[in-house]
Amino acid sequence: MSMGGRSRWVVSPVALAVLPVCIGLVGNLATGTVEVKAWWWAPATWALTGVLVIAAIASQIVGSRAESPSQEAAMRTAAATLRQMVRKQWEHDAVVRGVRQPVPLRVRWSSTARQVAETRQIVLDEPEATWQDMPLEGDVTQIVEKFRGLPHRQLVVLGEAGAGKSVLATLLALGLIEQSEGDDPVPVLLPAASWNPQDEPVRRFAARRIAEDYLPLAGSMEGRCVADLLIGEGRILLVLDGLDELPVESQERALRKLDEFAATGRPLVVTCRAPEFQRAVDAGGVIISRAAVVEIMPVDVERAIAFLSHPEPFRHRWEPVFTHLRRDSESPLARVLSTPLMVSLARTAFSLPATDPTTLARLDSRDAITAMLMDTFVTSVHDPDRPVPPEGRPPRRYAPAAAQRWLGCLALHLRLVGSTELVWWQLSPDLYTFNAEAIRVRVVTAIAAIVGAGVTAVAGAVPGCAVTFTVAAGALAAAAGILRPLWPYAYPPYTSTSYSPLGKHRRRALTLRAGFGIAPGLLTGIILGDPLIGVAGALVVGLLILIMPSLPSRTRPRGITPRATLNANHRAAAIAAAQHGITAALVFAASTAVLAPAATPWIPAVTAAVVYGWVAACGAGLWTWIDYKTTHLRLAAKGRLPLRLWTFLEDQHQRQTLRQSGTAWQFRHALLQHHLAATPYTEHLYACARQGDAGALGHIAERLVEEDRIEEAIAMLGAWADHDDSGTAASASLKLAGLLRKHGRVEELRTRADAGDAHAFAILAYLLEEQGRIEEAITVLSPHTDRGAAPQLARLLARQDRAQEAIDLLHAHPEQDYNWTSTLAKLLAQQGRTEELRARADQGDRAAGDQLAQLLAGQGHMDELQARATAGDPDAAFRLARQGRAEDAIALLRPHADQGDWATGDQLARLLADQGHVDELRARATAGDPHAAHRLARLLAEQGGLEEAVTLLLPHAVPAARSVEAGVVLPLLSHLLTALGREQEAITVLRAHAHLGNADAVRLLADRDLMREEG
Repeated sequence: MSMGGRSRWVVSPVALAVLPVCIGLVGNLATGTVEVKAWWWAPATWALTGVLVIAAIASQIVGSRAESPSQEAAMRTAAATLRQMVRKQWEHDAVVRGVRQPVPLRVRWSSTARQVAETRQIVLDEPEATWQDMPLEGDVTQIVEKFRGLPHRQLVVLGEAGAGKSVLATLLALGLIEQSEGDDPVPVLLPAASWNPQDEPVRRFAARRIAEDYLPLAGSMEGRCVADLLIGEGRILLVLDGLDELPVESQERALRKLDEFAATGRPLVVTCRAPEFQRAVDAGGVIISRAAVVEIMPVDVERAIAFLSHPEPFRHRWEPVFTHLRRDSESPLARVLSTPLMVSLARTAFSLPATDPTTLARLDSRDAITAMLMDTFVTSVHDPDRPVPPEGRPPRRYAPAAAQRWLGCLALHLRLVGSTELVWWQLSPDLYTFNAEAIRVRVVTAIAAIVGAGVTAVAGAVPGCAVTFTVAAGALAAAAGILRPLWPYAYPPYTSTSYSPLGKHRRRALTLRAGFGIAPGLLTGIILGDPLIGVAGALVVGLLILIMPSLPSRTRPRGITPRATLNANHRAAAIAAAQHGITAALVFAASTAVLAPAATPWIPAVTAAVVYGWVAACGAGLWTWIDYKTTHLRLAAKGRLPLRLWTFLEDQHQRQTLRQSGTAWQFRHALLQHHLAATPYTEHLYACARQGDAGALGHIAERLVEEDRIEEAIAMLGAWADHDDSGTAASASLKLAGLLRKHGRVEELRTRADAGDAHAFAILAYLLEEQGRIEEAITVLSPHTDRGAAPQLARLLARQDRAQEAIDLLHAHPEQDYNWTSTLAKLLAQQGRTEELRARADQGDRAAGDQLAQLLAGQGHMDELQARATAGDPDAAFRLARQGRAEDAIALLRPHADQGDWATGDQLARLLADQGHVDELRARATAGDPHAAHRLARLLAEQGGLEEAVTLLLPHAVPAARSVEAGVVLPLLSHLLTALGREQEAITVLRAHAHLGNADAVRLLADRDLMREEG
């Protein structure tokens, strides 16, 4: 969309690319520079030239604009179009969700009494009264009128879970659209859960979401620019729903950014749960200064009864419940029915004659009533006898149990990804598995093997192997996200996660485009068995792709529906495959004609078209669909999801278990999502534990303990420890022994120890030691010295003044782990056996080296200490530094660290940080030293440079099969990402390492899950 006045003709990049080729082809034909004797050469060349000329002219015409409207007219048109789309969307959703019922629940709201709002003088320009004296109040039917009376058109709506905040926001948006006058701003409701306030200002987030969700703004940078201009000119009223759904650590920052946005005078509506909003205000000391803050009032008993009394013919079924509510207005049932969500669920759940609402009055806890309402609601809306609205089509028949199981799986997915928005391309491959990456690799391998086998059968082993590698390489490059910047508006939408200067960004983009143009061409040459044609074609295609823009995109969704994004993804993949496949086919056909005139050109052309088409399609969205479909079919095969998933989702929208939010689905309410995910989450943990996820097993036990189900936890861990063969038996044994120790179950520990449980006898000995029963602990451990008990037994013997016996025991049972070496080293040091310590240290024993360095420093043998430090002993260098010679220690360690010595590098980084050598730390970190990166990141974090610290650590957290570096940086990186509000990114990084067996990542994930549960 042009924003200027008259436009001028602009030379299209396609014309620049095409016309030189045309000139070259025509010149060769005219002068006979290249002689080709094949009969088809001249007709094919003239045809190709004609096609290229037509393409250039068409591109020039399309790219030119004779006249364009003024910016004011263009913005007015864009706003009007957006208004129509928003109105159509929310009118449909209001009908589906029943927010405009014939007998609505008259929910009331009033100015909040919480200290989270400015005075009436600032908000309403009325200095005479306070909010308590003259509250802003009304019911759902008055929200539009009251909002229009606000001078700054800024409002915050608070309420408890299920209070009706989203419904009130929807009614406000609809009412404002229906009563709009002139250039009134267009209300656009966006879910706050899709916003990362750490990375995006409010205006950029709103522009992105509006461009993604609404036509004709969707799917292009131009769309984002138009949306941004609409927001900047105050033509959009941003309605941000569910601020509480952001991570707790992000809410304070979000509130600060919203205040900055509102300070520019733009209209704004925010909904949030009241406690979370209060917490964010208290933590940050920031409020939205010009916004009125209202709080939705609880539904009183009489309003709930009035709502549940309809339809009138069925009122008698509710009379016992009404009696109960009037008799005890503070009962658990009355408290549950104090929110519009629960009252609405109750009427829907017990609307059928076969249901009995009096069962609600017989339950004695809020949790039980809430769970029953939600379960009965899901069952009721899937009852085959439920009447169909006259204008509706007959719904598909789903068994209530199956529908609840499928909804539970979708709710679990949202829990795992930390979102409330269900979009197809995010369907978590981690559902019910701990081996998602292995599944991806198997899928790629299977596709490549099948295609390669077919080619091998036709063309032979060499082309078959080359095709297998090509198919796998294209899929893996797409899976790793390498090709995503080439198609940023495919799915999932690509956004760069790191800042780089414009020049560097352009060089990186050109390198990527050139690589995409050349690599498939070289593979094509290998498949053809003609490297010369492959190299020539690859170079030409690479040059063309550098200057060739993407075809005019039809990848934007044709409608504001979730299914539209799936269709748009298919179009994006098809267009990318066609564009680059045809280009490569023409280039390789011409290359064959020039370099091998006797060969048939269609074979190289077709081969190049398939290779380039496959790689381009994978990068533009095909792999996203393959990944999604693999997960869907795997879950459908296990009964976790329906085979016709899209039909089911659309059906659930009609049944009001799901609602539509732009191009995403959401559960009707977050409470329903959390309830449905509870049981599947436990099943997910068990499934992961059976596949060897020790963190999942521990989390199961921790949840049982938190629920005071100690016996159940002990029985579960015992069964797992005794019979499991998935690799988690050792973890179960350790957790069981720790649990028994915590609860003082000595005899059970003794029974398991007698049965040969290594963790049981070790934990039992610790427990006896804590109780002062040292000799009994020695007796327990003595039979198990061949099973790793020697170090623990040696420490107990030393406590009983039997040090020599302890040393002899360790010598008799040598092991190589640090527990054994450190125990022996400490005993030798205590006995003053310096020579033996020195001998062990010279053999590379770190524990002995540390103890020897302490002895030498304590005895004042500084010359030997310096000599050992010069030889590269990091412990000697550290002790030397502790004696005030830190700079000498650094100089001695530096050459050994430069040679890649891991332990020396760690100690050197520690000393550099202690001495404040930031420049050298930065240089070493840039060169790839994870220890330096870790120490420097800690310094930066302490100084408030969290972003820079994360940027420094991320390159060292790339998942690898045996990544020792990751173990150094993961804990700190996870903590910093969480502090920055990028919790989902932290989870993604940890999960990638956990899948590769990184124990630190597994532990950090388990700790994170536990903290979330406790929160």
